[in-house]
Amino acid sequence: MATALSPRPDRDDASAPTLSVVVPFYGVEDYLEECLVSLRDQLLQDVEFLLVDDGSPDGCVDIAERFVQEDPRFRLLRQENAGLGPARNLGAQHARGRYITFVDSDDVVAPRGFVAMVDSLEETGSQFAAGNAKRFNRERGSYQSWTHEEPFATTVRRTTLAARPDLIRDRMVWNKLYRRSFWQEGSFAFPPIRYEDYPVTLRAYLEATSVDILSEHVYFWRDRESGTSITQQTADVRNAAERFESARMVMDVLHSHDAPAEVTRRVASYFARVDLGSLMGTAVAAAPEDRDGVEAMARELARIIDPREATEQIESSRLMHRALRDGDLPLARAMARWRTGGSNAQLIREVAATRNPLSLAAVARAVVVAKAPQHPLRPRRLRSTFVDATWHDATLRLTIETRLRGSLARRARLEACVEIAGERHPVAVERVTSQPWGLTADVALAPGGLPSTPQPAVITLSLAVPGTPLRWQGPVAGDPNDLPAPHLATATAFVVTAAPDLAVATLDRADFVMAEVTTRGPLFEFDLPRDVTALRVLRPHPTPDVDVPVDANEAPGARAALDPAIVLPDDVPDDPISGVFEREIMALTPGGPTAVVFTGPPLASALADGRRVEIGRNEDARAVLRPLAD
Repeated sequence: MATALSPRPDRDDASAPTLSVVVPFYGVEDYLEECLVSLRDQLLQDVEFLLVDDGSPDGCVDIAERFVQEDPRFRLLRQENAGLGPARNLGAQHARGRYITFVDSDDVVAPRGFVAMVDSLEETGSQFAAGNAKRFNRERGSYQSWTHEEPFATTVRRTTLAARPDLIRDRMVWNKLYRRSFWQEGSFAFPPIRYEDYPVTLRAYLEATSVDILSEHVYFWRDRESGTSITQQTADVRNAAERFESARMVMDVLHSHDAPAEVTRRVASYFARVDLGSLMGTAVAAAPEDRDGVEAMARELARIIDPREATEQIESSRLMHRALRDGDLPLARAMARWRTGGSNAQLIREVAATRNPLSLAAVARAVVVAKAPQHPLRPRRLRSTFVDATWHDATLRLTIETRLRGSLARRARLEACVEIAGERHPVAVERVTSQPWGLTADVALAPGGLPSTPQPAVITLSLAVPGTPLRWQGPVAGDPNDLPAPHLATATAFVVTAAPDLAVATLDRADFVMAEVTTRGPLFEFDLPRDVTALRVLRPHPTPDVDVPVDANEAPGARAALDPAIVLPDDVPDDPISGVFEREIMALTPGGPTAVVFTGPPLASALADGRRVEIGRNEDARAVLRPLAD
């Protein structure tokens, strides 16, 4: 029986909170406080936090009760251990907010995460909003979640899954904020299994008439060093069973909703590539008494996945899919052992023992494709770094190092280009020198020979070995602190950026003001054109912008002194793990706010608390104030 430990009389609808946040917890004593602090300190304050104790055996309840006692927005609900899905359902039943969201108790929410999603939904009227996510751990800090990288690269409001089938990668419930009316009318509920997110998330995407996708990182997903999270327990038989059940439910959702063909193709292909391999990997690692049950689940999932729908597979997964549908378990087991680290020789021996020449030929093709050094139609990623950049008259010369095996480097042919408006424009490669570790190349860019581009265009190198199908391609990585100053012409400025890839942009002089920046103690002093009336440091809602007055008596221009101490203390980092963020600096002129482009390298200064800050360039070449990582 579920009970509330901290009941309070329900408020009437007029006083209901904007947002209800459901936080189930079980066995996360080491992480819960960090999660709850990130919720308590959200810039959206009109929130209720429903903490659901799922029979946690450790000290989680003590931590939760402390937050309940200190902040009336926190409430504690309790149930006997039933799993994450039922715990979330219990919290949703007690929710009273206009919106509802779910947070995992070992994760962290960005300070503006809830504000960003609520603001978007208030503007668009969409059924729910989903935001970008980063992963984090103690060793690596925070880094982009690969699952969310492509679907959340840009903000797109009022869209749908049919228009954006790449959103099938977004399987999690925790980076989303739903209208509670949509949640209730759809009778959404989580099943009592692990991997409970995906059936619910996919159904919500299919049933929503409008969804907001935000590129802003709203959620930070912990990568547990202990390896105890659900998604890390891939060798556990129970975990495999619940993964199968989740996949079966997802396929049911697809077919019952008559999902768009492209969505079905991508989901079915993913399950065939990933989940079938995972199930069979568990089967070959399981105890003998468990193996038959796991293999039966793999065969059933293979039957549910129609090969005509799962067309986006690699050769080895297609072979395993067919073997399971045909009941050829010896072949499926051999492929599973090979996929989990077995040798080619072992795979060939096992398949040869089946005395099936057709299988042997198919396996040989799969091995060749999987182990081929280079697919003839797909270039490998070329890893390059620029080490120097200088202006020579009106030409920018870049020195770039590219990593490549020495024997190939001596034969390689290197080309460079920038891509502008979908078109690739060649860039001169003046000198290439073979090194033991790769190549050093000098690349020359003449701004007058490139089309104007207000958005930075990434510099890409392409490398091929003549007489072979071997090809590589990729952007050039760079350190923003090593960049040259902008090159000024009569009507334009040519600016080089690196965030993190090296890029160039041609800015119209009417669209920006040029500033020289120096430091005086803790202050940044800007020398500006005379028509600038103030500087403005832009800060995301709901934090107000900061205006910095200009002294116009500094002939022949104007001067402003920016003190970081008036900008940073009442701001909050966009990344709560690293504490790093940046705020764009604008110039106020009679014609309106205008971007600032500064000359020279970034300049660092010390705040009173000892933290370093800099004036730098963002990825659009505009001036920003940026505190540095500790």
